[in-house]
Amino acid sequence: MAVSIDLPDRQRLEELAVELREAIFGALERRWLLAQALDERRSEIERLLMMDVIERAEARRAITRAEVMLDASSGLSGTARSR
Repeated sequence: MAVSIDLPDRQRLEELAVELREAIFGALERRWLLAQALDERRSEIERLLMMDVIERAEARRAITRAEVMLDASSGLSGTARSR
């Protein structure tokens, strides 16, 4: 048997809908920022790969930054990254 929703329940549902919408937009924005950062790391590594000579320290920094970004990406997706 269907009954109409009373005003307090309706208001709470409306509040929750707004909160969920804001959470979704926030999550999408964070994913976009992460995707941009991942692309920057990829570009950095590809630039290093095109060079004939790479300083060991520069290569190590690029590797570390890429690994950190991949770990962050894996953490957001809930999967562990294989090494």
